[in-house]
Amino acid sequence: MTVFKVATFNTNSIRARVPAVTGWLERERPDILCLQETKAQDKDFPAGVFEEQGYNVAYRGQKSYNGVAMVAQHPMVDIRHSLYGEGG
Repeated sequence: MTVFKVATFNTNSIRARVPAVTGWLERERPDILCLQETKAQDKDFPAGVFEEQGYNVAYRGQKSYNGVAMVAQHPMVDIRHSLYGEGG
């Protein structure tokens, strides 16, 4: 049986939690990590720290919104930033 490991974490500010999250990723190596409440606009999201660990990253954060991200070992395709096509 193949195991596919998925995890989720409410970061309450990804920039404040980078060491904890990347340390956990290094130990646990999930296939996908879903992050909520990243509290970082797209321009401020620390994607590089995840990419350095071999992960692909998709994220969406806007000023005054909480923000979300997916960190995955496998390439992500057809990434959408909204459910209905509005907002990119």
